[in-house]
Amino acid sequence: MESKCIKKFNQYEEEIHNICLQGKIDYEKINYLLKNGASANAIEIYEYENGERDEELLLTQCWLDASVRLNELEKYEIEDDYCVKLLKIFIENGLNIDKYVNHLFENIQWTYDEKHYIEMTKMILNKLKDKRNLNLERSLSGIGTEESYNNICKVNHKYANELSTIYEMIEGYKNGKDVNKYFNYEKIIDQKIKNINIFCDNLKVDFSNKMIAENIDIFIECENDILTIQNKYIFIDNNKIRSNFKRTDKDNRFQAQLEKSIINQKIINIELLNEEICGKTKTIYNITKIVVTFKNNKKFIIDTDEALSNMRITIC
Repeated sequence: MESKCIKKFNQYEEEIHNICLQGKIDYEKINYLLKNGASANAIEIYEYENGERDEELLLTQCWLDASVRLNELEKYEIEDDYCVKLLKIFIENGLNIDKYVNHLFENIQWTYDEKHYIEMTKMILNKLKDKRNLNLERSLSGIGTEESYNNICKVNHKYANELSTIYEMIEGYKNGKDVNKYFNYEKIIDQKIKNINIFCDNLKVDFSNKMIAENIDIFIECENDILTIQNKYIFIDNNKIRSNFKRTDKDNRFQAQLEKSIINQKIINIELLNEEICGKTKTIYNITKIVVTFKNNKKFIIDTDEALSNMRITIC
């Protein structure tokens, strides 16, 4: 369907866009232009034949076009903190977060900046004045789709996990959690375990070395942080522990053995691996396998059972 541009960026805003396509970004020049003629809230508007309109925010257009150029041109290089630096400059120059919060989250995955997803999400939500302006359906749809694509098709579970973490952060913020208490799971490395909380739904197997349930939430309280594992996702969430499932009781054999094996042990490594499972129709499914290794060489493995319908935890 054909479209026409009915509102364009002005010359100063176009200059910012062009700077972002150069590879070596002049952030001082961008900051100067935003104070002298360019708007941090600049948009281009395209109108289609059916009357629908599409708005492009200058910031997200700079994110997207730089990422596209990085993927298409071998000689094009860009700093790995480009997107977060640009976001900071735009916020400092008056970016209206309350107006564009959903647009920012609809486009954040196109930065492909897994290293700074958590930081950018904190920056955006910390500047949001009215939580009611955050529309979860709009904000999370693109992140959720990209996470599923990377888990299932690209088989990049580590990248998908970062997307899932910011998905949880945005949803958690809307439900009253402190977004500043979320971190990447790697922060937990070398911390000693103090306590373990397991919640599950529809417990099916409870052996000393294996537990299977329809859904499982695990909260591992360490010296400084709480490592959270929710089904196939892992991150740090230092908010008050909450779960929609039932806490395992004192007679749970798996939790008793787990505590005996790893309490007071340090976490020394966490891996997100791929596991191929053949379904009933002979289709191969790519499943995330989380492997947590402790100083005493014990391992804690979280994956999906052969039926692809339940979560499984194993101690080995």
